[in-house]
Amino acid sequence: MSFPSFCFLILFLLATSNLWTSVSAAAPKQKKIKGQLAKGSSNIKRTILSSSASSSSFSSASSLASESRDSLWSTAGRRTGSLYCRVGIGFHLQIHPDGKVNGSHEANHLSILEIFAVSQGIVGIRGVFSNSFLAMSKKGKLHATPKFTDDCKFMERYQENSYNTYASATYRTEKTGRRWYVALNKRGKAKKGSSPRVKPQHISTHFLPRIKHIEPPELSFTVTVPEKKKTLHAPAKPKTVKPPPKKNSSPVRYRLKFRFG
Repeated sequence: MSFPSFCFLILFLLATSNLWTSVSAAAPKQKKIKGQLAKGSSNIKRTILSSSASSSSFSSASSLASESRDSLWSTAGRRTGSLYCRVGIGFHLQIHPDGKVNGSHEANHLSILEIFAVSQGIVGIRGVFSNSFLAMSKKGKLHATPKFTDDCKFMERYQENSYNTYASATYRTEKTGRRWYVALNKRGKAKKGSSPRVKPQHISTHFLPRIKHIEPPELSFTVTVPEKKKTLHAPAKPKTVKPPPKKNSSPVRYRLKFRFG
């Protein structure tokens, strides 16, 4: 074998050995990268599963919240005042602690009512003094109850004459679909909503909300005006009063004149 061919063989062997060492060193790095990728994919799967679980829990919580909102009355849109019915001589709807509902000509503590919103177009009416809710039974009779139920929900509608009507949101006539309204007769007694005479066109079902609007306090401020410095004036000299001129007090001499005949 010649010397140049021998040198070429040695260089070839050295090159192949360096290539093999580089390949063997890169193999564990690739394994590490693959392991890191596997761990990242597992973490991504865990986050996806946790997000899906949280979304499911949020949806269940929202459903429970909606159910609780339907079962309980909302505190939004409260109005405190009285409901004036223009039937007869005019009556204010009042709720008694014993569950009785009627009208009074003069407003009193029993006629102070709180009208609050339950849902869109549906309101509830509570007596502030009696702490009872206005309700309508299955037979259309008005009464008061300490607990808020579906019987306490009424549909509030504005009429053309600026009066409101309150119809039961739960009960109505099944055959004709006529609604049952809150109404008072000429003597101030509560009418049955199921009566065919109780109609939204009659004045016995017209109520005027007399709401007490609380005016916000006026913003006022005080301005302090600096006091003017008093200038010290020199005391005025007393005026000298001139005495009146003295009269001539010298005696006057008279000469006697004698006349002879």
